[in-house]
Amino acid sequence: MTARIWRDRILLTAPLVGVAFLAWFNPADDGPTVCPFALCTGMACPGCGMTRAVSQLIRGNFGQALVYHPLAPLLLAQVVVGWVWFVLRRRNLVGPMSQRVVNIVLIGSAPSLLVVWGIRLVTGSLPTV
Repeated sequence: MTARIWRDRILLTAPLVGVAFLAWFNPADDGPTVCPFALCTGMACPGCGMTRAVSQLIRGNFGQALVYHPLAPLLLAQVVVGWVWFVLRRRNLVGPMSQRVVNIVLIGSAPSLLVVWGIRLVTGSLPTV
């Protein structure tokens, strides 16, 4: 098989494996942190809580997901749309995604994470590390 076929298979199945993993294992609040930013600074990063939030979204606990990270539903939606677009693109059902749309989403996501992080920092609602 060619490298492209293997790469496509991995890219198609990796999100499903990730969802299955988060559905099976519930990340604990008191578990060890693997975040390099948190390990170096002792403070939660802008994305801290996202894994637990997505795990709660998969279980249907929307309120608890928002407690863990308020942007989890938005970022999860971006990942799902990107994955679906990838699948449709590989089957030649859609054209390439507009570079402008990609830039707007990416440039909008980073400041959003920083703003939410700043608000959580000021209000003392950052997750413990």
